[in-house]
Amino acid sequence: MPLFKYATKIKLAWVLVFICPAFFSSNMIVARGISGHFPPISLAFLRWLLVGMVIMVALKTLRQLNLQLIRQEIRSILFLASLGMGLCGGPVYLAGELTTATNIGLIYSSAPLLMAVMAFFVFKESLNLNQSLGLFLGLIGVLIILIKADFNLLMRLQFNLGDLWIVLATCSFSIYSLGIKHLKSQLSQVQRFGAMALGGALWHLPFVAMEIITRGPWPELTPTIATALVVVVFFASIGAYLSYGFIVVHLGTAIAGTTLYLSPIYAAVLAAILLQEAIMPYHLIGGALILPSLWLVSSARR
Repeated sequence: MPLFKYATKIKLAWVLVFICPAFFSSNMIVARGISGHFPPISLAFLRWLLVGMVIMVALKTLRQLNLQLIRQEIRSILFLASLGMGLCGGPVYLAGELTTATNIGLIYSSAPLLMAVMAFFVFKESLNLNQSLGLFLGLIGVLIILIKADFNLLMRLQFNLGDLWIVLATCSFSIYSLGIKHLKSQLSQVQRFGAMALGGALWHLPFVAMEIITRGPWPELTPTIATALVVVVFFASIGAYLSYGFIVVHLGTAIAGTTLYLSPIYAAVLAAILLQEAIMPYHLIGGALILPSLWLVSSARR
């Protein structure tokens, strides 16, 4: 019986390898699809508030909520929340008003490259030839997407503001990821994630107030808005996080890392199907540079 249970978990983990990228990509699709229906900062606020509430209620029900430990680690929780849920929250939905879901997915996929650079400068981790080549290819790929393969835009320093929002979110997520690794915690992964989600909601509060002043009150709840909230809470947040953690536990970080390679592909395909976005030549060129660069950097680190 134990062997059967273990084999079943391994099979489920392999199934999740192909489902997890869709969970991550769903946030990029919502960011673009909800544009014009609901204010972007308010959507990020509701996303993390609901995620935090769902997780905390579940932990309390299971008697696994340790408020004392959360209070002890509140500073690191709020710091990480400001990066992983704050600067990676509202800016993504702001970007959805100005750029495509395909661009969001491809630029966001460069986060591991930035992590390698930051680890080199901050933690003095070495870079070998393969990693250096991967970083160079990834940088060129992101640049091609930013300028849409039009080097005249580079000469005039003209970029899409939405793409720049995603660059900011990607940089923030990279710092957040390194912080998760190097800032030790006595909390379980789920407890820490739930606390950070609430911290992310708190971070967005003043910006929500500004948004209401400039854009007006929230619109009435519609099926489109309700669907978007369900997707970002249960799929893009809880589903993505838990499935990724399940893959890491049962298959290892090397295989879990493949979700980073698949996410931009899923985002492009879903955007083409659901949002009728066209896949442009510069997407193919940029993706052809970014995806191999991720493999070079991560395989060398393994």
